[in-house]
Amino acid sequence: MALTEKERLSLENVLEQITLAEKAAQALRFSYQRCPEISNSRDFDEADWERWDALTARFARLVDILTQRVFRSIDVVEFMPAGSTFIDRINRAEKRGHIQSTYTWKEIREIRNQIVHEYAVHHILALLQDAYAHVPEILESVNRLGRYKKEVNKRLRMNSCNCDRI
Repeated sequence: MALTEKERLSLENVLEQITLAEKAAQALRFSYQRCPEISNSRDFDEADWERWDALTARFARLVDILTQRVFRSIDVVEFMPAGSTFIDRINRAEKRGHIQSTYTWKEIREIRNQIVHEYAVHHILALLQDAYAHVPEILESVNRLGRYKKEVNKRLRMNSCNCDRI
């Protein structure tokens, strides 16, 4: 069955959003590998703080891309209601296998909020430790989305082949 124009555009948007997440994940992975071990002291030099700043900014950016763009665009493709809440989106992402745990992603979202809104200025080391600890889960979710991206590409190719025969 051929895709409608709206369905095709929605699938292409999912591909664009996942590609954006993959690029952001590369940047986060780079920062994650460069950050020093976190101790309970504040013995970091300026270069260390700069690396931590890059990591937290990239952490927050990728979480936003995933939760606000990728998961929403997948919901559109899967005919889910528009205007769903963050909790709705991550529950569906868990059911689809894109994330491991809704509970963990609630924590990740809270860390993102602390980073963006600077709630944890007095507890910066704990915030850095929390962000650092959750990076592997975020990167794994991007890897899982790579499998979904292959499925979307396959659907688009199949539709392209069907259109050529008509």
